[in-house]
Amino acid sequence: MHFETAARIVETALGTELRSVRRPDPGSVADTLVLELADNPETAVCKRGGASVWTGDVIEPLVVDLVGAATDLPVPEVLASGSLANPSNAGPERWALYEHLSGRNPGPEYPGLEPAVRERLAREAGELLGRLHATDSLAFDRVAGLAREGSSLRLCEPEGWHAVDFGPALEALPIPPADDPDPRPVLTHGDYQPSNLLIDTSGSITGVLDWGNAHVTRAEYALARAEARFVDAHVRELDPRERARLRTAFRSGYARAVRLEPETTRRLRAYKLLWIAQSAANYGRIAGSARGRRQLWRQCRRLLEG
Repeated sequence: MHFETAARIVETALGTELRSVRRPDPGSVADTLVLELADNPETAVCKRGGASVWTGDVIEPLVVDLVGAATDLPVPEVLASGSLANPSNAGPERWALYEHLSGRNPGPEYPGLEPAVRERLAREAGELLGRLHATDSLAFDRVAGLAREGSSLRLCEPEGWHAVDFGPALEALPIPPADDPDPRPVLTHGDYQPSNLLIDTSGSITGVLDWGNAHVTRAEYALARAEARFVDAHVRELDPRERARLRTAFRSGYARAVRLEPETTRRLRAYKLLWIAQSAANYGRIAGSARGRRQLWRQCRRLLEG
């Protein structure tokens, strides 16, 4: 995003002058800038693009508004949103201005954090996810993707497996989690991991960011995917005892809002196996389109920069 484009957005939406821009810490696939402004607010975040990998729509501003209104999760306020003409005739490019939240991105340093800080982060992350899933107004009657309909969100059939109901896939697992006592579909983040959080020096979470891949899926499936990213993905950096402590912290935080049954551990293992299979299929599908290849390249570049 060019300075001139960001300056035009700021002047039109907020009626103020753009002083300077900088790139945020790695973590966002969308074209993102931190803006220093001449008036109140003094700082804002501008995101351009960021289409959902499941539906192709830019849904993040609508999801953040919804979550901010329905919960007390630390999500940024949406200051303004709109669209720009696209010279390639591929449709308008959407943008949004967000409140700038304090804190640092723990993703790049997560395995190297002090154990007490990392454990607190994992416990709070589990609790925030549980509070999201326990919000009655964010529960739905079916698993679905999310797309735009004017200025609102609508449920739709997603392009990827992550948000699709599982059907026969469950029966193919060695331990099918079909006895899930609470299979209700809930709104979930879609990419819940340390890189999409902000924390203070103690490990307390000050912001939950990057909701562009939010969708509706089963609560325990979303819990399994999130736990894999906070715990299981770090098998090379963290020893088994530390991973066990993190897993306990993450689940105990989640259980403050959502009751976990004795059979939860067995089901979570099965959901993780399903997620691995689905992820492989999704990356193959995403790589089959030009848009998907661009998104994968941005993700790879983000990892390399981190």
